[in-house]
Amino acid sequence: MIIDAWVNLFPEAFAAKWVAQEENQGVRQLFGDDLAKGPTVEGLLEAMDDAGITTGVLTAGLSDPERSHRLGGYAAEDFIAIAEQHPGRFLVSAAVDRAAKPVANVRRVRELAQHPAVVLMRVTPLVEQYDLNHRLYYPVYAAAAEAGLPVSINVGVPGPQVRSRCQDPVHLEDVLIDFPGMPVIGAHMGHPYEGLLIQYMLKWPQLHLMTSAYLATYMDPAMVRFMDSSRGRGRLLFASDHPVIPAKKALDAARALPLSEEGMAEYLGGAAGRLLTRA
Repeated sequence: MIIDAWVNLFPEAFAAKWVAQEENQGVRQLFGDDLAKGPTVEGLLEAMDDAGITTGVLTAGLSDPERSHRLGGYAAEDFIAIAEQHPGRFLVSAAVDRAAKPVANVRRVRELAQHPAVVLMRVTPLVEQYDLNHRLYYPVYAAAAEAGLPVSINVGVPGPQVRSRCQDPVHLEDVLIDFPGMPVIGAHMGHPYEGLLIQYMLKWPQLHLMTSAYLATYMDPAMVRFMDSSRGRGRLLFASDHPVIPAKKALDAARALPLSEEGMAEYLGGAAGRLLTRA
């Protein structure tokens, strides 16, 4: 089974508005104008089938449905319904989109955690420019830990033309120390801090990394060696961030990595299957 730990589905008007924002011009230059075309559920399933992906983790905002719809996007509940309509094909994650509303965020994490399709919370520091260990995120981390949900945290230099220091992975140690039982997944690969992240994964057994929005072709050779080592196998998860990187392009690059059969199986689905399975 192949699991893509980050796929996106958004209305075309919402996608076009996001791409047009000045700070996202760097992303548009890197990945092209197709980002402004919002995929349909059928189109996303077709892309997953073409690549050979069994299950994709849809990514919504954490805001309530009324606010999400008012802003032209999908709510987590919309994705829960899609997951129910297509058994086995989708899981659901929700990303903090208003960090300054901690009480509402905790309430939403607890609400969404009642649905078995919801398997992951996300923090994307670049969006609001709060450091990943900021006090405003701590209620979300606490609620996720309470619910037994892993948390994905974007780390490394982001594509949009915003300040990068909020995603410095050195901040991860505060979260790992303060929430020792909570699995943490560094998203978007963490470039150019691969060496530090390898050391952190050796030090912190609950820390993982996903290769979302980062083509495996360009992975640091040291990271590739680590993910096929006895201590690194099962610590990296495949993710495309489709359509930022099309699912097939991402998976073809992943399959080309010089990994053992066991290492490849762990990377493409084994690790995610364990981390994202609700008890």
